[in-house]
Amino acid sequence: VRDNKSTSSSRASSPAQLEATEKLKQVKTRLQLVDLAGSECVGMSGVTGAALRETSYINRSLSALADVLGAIAEQRSHVPYRNSKLTHLLQDSLGGDAKLLVMLCISPDQKYLTESMQSLGFGTRARQVQRGQVKKKNFPVPSKAK
Repeated sequence: VRDNKSTSSSRASSPAQLEATEKLKQVKTRLQLVDLAGSECVGMSGVTGAALRETSYINRSLSALADVLGAIAEQRSHVPYRNSKLTHLLQDSLGGDAKLLVMLCISPDQKYLTESMQSLGFGTRARQVQRGQVKKKNFPVPSKAK
C-alpha cells in the first residue's frame, strides 16, 4: 500500500558476476539482487487506469513467485517458472545450486496488519525452500594473471 503518492511500485534487478582468485584457481559466481514491489490491496490504494493495471501485474508476479517458492519447497517435479517474466528471469537464482536470502519490510502500523501478515506468510514460504550444497566450480587462472 502506498501512502506516498510520489513513489512508483516497481521491481529492480541487478545481476553481477563476481570473480575471485585463490591459489591459482579462479572462482566465478553470480549475485542477483532483486528489489520487489510490495503487493497492494487495490481497494485501499484507490488506484485506477494504468496504475490499476500495474498493481494487478505486480500482484500476479508476486503470486507467481510464491507459487514457484512453494513448488521448490515441496520438491514438486514441475516448478512453474514460466508463469511470469519475474520467475522466468530468476529461474537460475531460485533453482539449482543457489543460495536464497529474502528480506521483508513490514509496517508496525495497525492499518497495514493484513499486508504485513501476508508479507510474513510469503517470508515463511521462502524460508521453507531448502537447497543443496552450493557447488563451487574452479577455473584455471589465465596465464597473464600469474
